[in-house]
Amino acid sequence: NINFFTLKYKKVDIEDAFSYKPNAKTKKMIFFEYIFYSFISFFLALYYTINLFKICYDLAKRNNFKISGLVEGYSFLGGYRDLSDFQWRYYRQNLSLLLIFATIFVSVNKLIKFSGSLTVLKYSYLIFGLGYAFFLHRVKMVYLIIVLYISFSLTRNYNLFGKKVFISLTWIFCILIKVTSEIYDGYSINIFNIFNLSDFLRNPLLGWNSTFGLVMLKMISYNMEYANVAEKEFSYNNLIDMDKIMEHCKECNKGKFCLRALKYVYVKESDFSFFNLLIYIFYPPFYFSGPTIMYHSFIFQLNHYKENKHNDIFYSKKVFYFFRCVFIFVVFEIFNHFLYVNAIMTNKNNKWLFEEFRKNNSYFNLSYLAFNNLVFIYLKFSLIWKIARYWGWMDGIYSEENMNRCIYNNYSFEGFWRQWHRSYNIWIIRYIYVPLGGKEKKLINSFIIFTFVALWHDLRLNLLLWAWGIYICLIPEIIIKSYFNRDNMQFLNDKIWFRYLRAWICSIVIILMITANLIGFGIGNTELVDALFSILKETTFMRFIQMSIFYAPFTFFMFFIRDYEKNNGIKNNF
Repeated sequence: NINFFTLKYKKVDIEDAFSYKPNAKTKKMIFFEYIFYSFISFFLALYYTINLFKICYDLAKRNNFKISGLVEGYSFLGGYRDLSDFQWRYYRQNLSLLLIFATIFVSVNKLIKFSGSLTVLKYSYLIFGLGYAFFLHRVKMVYLIIVLYISFSLTRNYNLFGKKVFISLTWIFCILIKVTSEIYDGYSINIFNIFNLSDFLRNPLLGWNSTFGLVMLKMISYNMEYANVAEKEFSYNNLIDMDKIMEHCKECNKGKFCLRALKYVYVKESDFSFFNLLIYIFYPPFYFSGPTIMYHSFIFQLNHYKENKHNDIFYSKKVFYFFRCVFIFVVFEIFNHFLYVNAIMTNKNNKWLFEEFRKNNSYFNLSYLAFNNLVFIYLKFSLIWKIARYWGWMDGIYSEENMNRCIYNNYSFEGFWRQWHRSYNIWIIRYIYVPLGGKEKKLINSFIIFTFVALWHDLRLNLLLWAWGIYICLIPEIIIKSYFNRDNMQFLNDKIWFRYLRAWICSIVIILMITANLIGFGIGNTELVDALFSILKETTFMRFIQMSIFYAPFTFFMFFIRDYEKNNGIKNNF
């Protein structure tokens, strides 16, 4: 029997192999074991976080806080705070202005929706969107408009090309623009000098090539969905019964379009206009940062805004989500005020600081520093994505939630990968993984995807090493999970030694994930390799075992959370 929320092939929970399935005799014992390790995890995390703060503070104090990226902190907290990350510094400095703009945007469109005019609403979206993009890119947004029109022109000549050539041209064009705009800094030859424009108009706050990665995803989504409509092919509709979703889904019954239904809706060919493309590309909540939303999902919600009840029900959820964003912001501010991990780990002006930290601290402290750098990245993107998603939600456009799990609640590469940038992962599955053959060619498809993801982020060697490192670690993980998911291996789940073995293996995976993060988002591949070789020389096998055992209580706590979700019917397959 196939649940109407699953595709029509056997779907295996990717973490089944590392999840507990105890029998009645051991269930009670394991419950108390979980509670015990939960307390250990809490106190270990608290102790070593305080210890890391002391190390970072003493290191900064010895250098009189003359560290690139540190600015004066809040007066009531004293000291300094870390604003060494350019992306967060820019976002933080303009956050109040962004919130004012978001409030005006939502309020105006609420009034327009009340009047019931879809045409006026679309023009409002376009005016706000173009104005927002112009504020960021100034006159250089003309480059982006030209790129969009060329991409759109491919759809006007679809019958001339045919589907395969059309899709190939779409990908080639998008990748070509992505690569050349990075190499030539958004085509920095300023042709606008001949018009004698003011510095305000000529000098952008943010280069259009900085946001082109997200724009590129939308361009591909638009063209791929157009190809499906033109060929009357709807990629997933033959795998899922939409009528059952609409009939049984609690959200859809209450007038909301649930996220699962929005993946499979389709639109008419007349919806693919340049006007709608501009609205989709420049939609303000998702333009700067995402989440990634596919064209058919966006335009369907826009066209059916009167039927969509997201704005009329569940205000309590929106209030809770608002305070959730506020809570993450406060935690992130406190984190940056006391832990200077980003300035030490990723700021190239502070390479000397990283070297000093490495020489004066153990391999374990370096590992925990690297982990907290991952926490920094998690808090930064979690806040930016949640604010953008909440903004779109308040406007009536529902999107996927990125980072469905806390950074402290991941012990597998596959689960971590699927939940971190979830909306992007769904985009990849629809437009790369499935068209290339899906799970039938999983290994080669995964290599192509990870390579694409690395180059999509930036044209840097360390990101390629990061992506390929994750791919190499992912292969044995998939093989091991497939082996232990077999029915004849289920008896091991009741063996005490097997539970501890699983926890230890997951601890090693956590260490590997920390290392992968160092490679991709640390100070650079050359310095990292030197640091890793130095650590390996100083680290004995027993020390490595000790470090992996340290993370074992955390994995037991994660197992407890997975059990709770399964026992309460919470579907969270990552």
